[in-house]
Amino acid sequence: MKIVLFVLSAMFIVSGCETAPTKTTDSPAVVSKTGISEVSPAEARPAIEAAYSQFIDVRSPEEYAEGHAYRARNLPLDTLAENLDKIEKQEPVYIICQTDNRSRAAAEILVNAGFSRAIVVIGGTDAWKAAGLPMGSAVSPVSSSALNVQTQKALISALEDERRAEATYQAVLLKFPGARPFVNIIEAEKQHQSFLLPLFAKYRVPVPINEFDPAKITVPETLIEACKVGVTAENENIALYDGFFEFVKEPDIREVFTLLQRASKDNHLPAFTRCAEGRGMGQGRGPGRRGPN
Repeated sequence: MKIVLFVLSAMFIVSGCETAPTKTTDSPAVVSKTGISEVSPAEARPAIEAAYSQFIDVRSPEEYAEGHAYRARNLPLDTLAENLDKIEKQEPVYIICQTDNRSRAAAEILVNAGFSRAIVVIGGTDAWKAAGLPMGSAVSPVSSSALNVQTQKALISALEDERRAEATYQAVLLKFPGARPFVNIIEAEKQHQSFLLPLFAKYRVPVPINEFDPAKITVPETLIEACKVGVTAENENIALYDGFFEFVKEPDIREVFTLLQRASKDNHLPAFTRCAEGRGMGQGRGPGRRGPN
């Protein structure tokens, strides 16, 4: 009888230790280490639609040219490590490839380089397309003759304006190291150039030499005065794009111009205005910044 009771007790203990069924969830899952997560294309889209999101396609230029997820910019995996300065480290980076194998490898590169969050789009471009999400058009070489001279000059003026801003804000940081909002906004100016340069390549417009040297730019004596200069520069930038919208017809160029103008209007101008009023200054990056703006 004691033997029977012992056997029954052992069966009860074993059955009680069985693992409960695992519940599935749609929440992003950690892939291999802290800082890497996964999302489906549908989950990724709202964040990618934000004006200042970081969304990179790590396939080859040839694959990218055949068609890519809307708003993804091409940074091929084999050159990613050489181009990390084109991505903001402290902001989320969404990564897509054809399926998701190269995206996972890219995520490892980013977190190993100190990026805070790398987010793999599960299923890649195949899944993005299958979900019916918007695609960027397949790119075929386009002659600059497809653009009128006025639009070519607009592209060049936009690039030069972003370069001028970057050089000016770098000059301010040389005098006032780590000063906000300059330390945040200068990263945005670099990314804005990365949005413009593919348009030069697509329409075969020669990229002008960058002649803006921070060492040759005069900086005001106080940070508040420097911020007032920033207010003027951002207002001029907004007006510049308003002028471009009067004649630029190409949808992709208008989209990038809209993105850059919105950054000036919604992010940069308010930040410089606060600084010019004696608010929002200090050292380092502010905690409330959302995306490269």
